[in-house]
Amino acid sequence: MATSIRIKRLEKQLLQTASKVVLYELADPRLQLVTITRVKLTNDLSFATVYWSSLDQAGSRSKIEHALNSAAGPVQRAIAESFQTRRSPRVRFQFDKSIEGAIRVTGLIDELNAERAEREGDAADDAGDGASEGDAAPEDGIATSNE
Repeated sequence: MATSIRIKRLEKQLLQTASKVVLYELADPRLQLVTITRVKLTNDLSFATVYWSSLDQAGSRSKIEHALNSAAGPVQRAIAESFQTRRSPRVRFQFDKSIEGAIRVTGLIDELNAERAEREGDAADDAGDGASEGDAAPEDGIATSNE
């Protein structure tokens, strides 16, 4: 069984190798906007799940997935050449849903910030309309007490 440090090192090497092959060595136009995001390697080094994402719309996701599955052989061959192990892992490609989740959460945060800014702007307008000249702070910035 491989140690966790070795697994992490091999995952990093596999990520670099798979990215290089997908981006530079494959001539498939469906893979132009594909990013290899992470790799998960089993403890016995028999399987490697390569996670990917794309900037294309969701409609082209199945086309990209088919192209990556077709390219599994060349990717696996490049990994076997770069690894210094007795066996090379079998490569599986899987769409990385964490990227979609992060984009969705970022959108929700942006919406909340816009709502907060709108509410604070309305509250500032209401407070600014009700203030009289006697309530205003002195121009020198020093507040005085009437007691």
